Amino acid sequence: MTSSDTIQHQVEAMGYPGNWDVETLRKKWIEFLDSFMKESGTALPLKRVRYQMEQSITYQEIENRWARMEPSERLTAWKRLLESSEQVIREVLPTCVQCGECCRKSGPTLHREDLEILRQERIPWNRLLTLRLGEPVRSPMDDKLVFLQEERIKFREKEGTQECVFFDAITDQCTIYPDRPLQCRAQACWDANQSRELAGQPYLSRRDILNGVQVLLDMRDEHDRRCSFEQLQNAFKRLEESRGETVDEVLKLLAYEDHFRHFIAEQMNIPEDTLDLILGRSFVEMLPIFGFRVTEEPDGTKCLVADEK
Repeated sequence: MTSSDTIQHQVEAMGYPGNWDVETLRKKWIEFLDSFMKESGTALPLKRVRYQMEQSITYQEIENRWARMEPSERLTAWKRLLESSEQVIREVLPTCVQCGECCRKSGPTLHREDLEILRQERIPWNRLLTLRLGEPVRSPMDDKLVFLQEERIKFREKEGTQECVFFDAITDQCTIYPDRPLQCRAQACWDANQSRELAGQPYLSRRDILNGVQVLLDMRDEHDRRCSFEQLQNAFKRLEESRGETVDEVLKLLAYEDHFRHFIAEQMNIPEDTLDLILGRSFVEMLPIFGFRVTEEPDGTKCLVADEK
């Protein structure tokens, strides 16, 4: 099917636009974008294409004049809007239009080049967390599950979402844009090669951040030795193999790791909201990885239960 045939088919499928108001025009146009992008197999976010079109002269002229157009003019303008939209989808501009879709997927992982913005205290520690050796993460390249061969430092996500903690979902804007890290500056939804090239750059580690503070490095090492992700993974493996008989082993490991964290915070006067950076995520926080969560009975007894989510 040729481009003109596709446009004519969409015009016939969506009905005659002569009686549409501006709100209906916009609704029908977004439906077209969504449908055409799925049919063409483009990996671009819908909002990314929509934002680019909304900034175009063609879209703004049609939307601004729509209420004053005659029905016959609206049909011609509708066809022109669809043609222009199709061209944008096929030949997207290699530039960021700040649609915010990248920021909704995850907080960025930091590289050594980002250390300076931390040293200048432009990014608070309580907005960072450490993903430790062996932890499972989703690869940003192909969305596959991989296990880390080295630790990563990244921005937190908002609770219950994948949105970066510095993303304003109302305005679709980054609240620290001038100080955004390397990954954000290299992010290009229209070209995955830039992100692939960035993956070869050295990642930031806790040793880089805690350089010179030996007591914190020692605590990090001791926590990694006593409470590694591998230990938690093996405990759940034994739980599965024993059909639940070793649940106490899991609960004891969770309790020990929790005690370790709070003891360090109290003894060294470390704010608890920075422990996810210094020690990594808590075991309790990682339970959903294994399909579980912890509940507490009225008498204080801790129970391990399947996570319905």
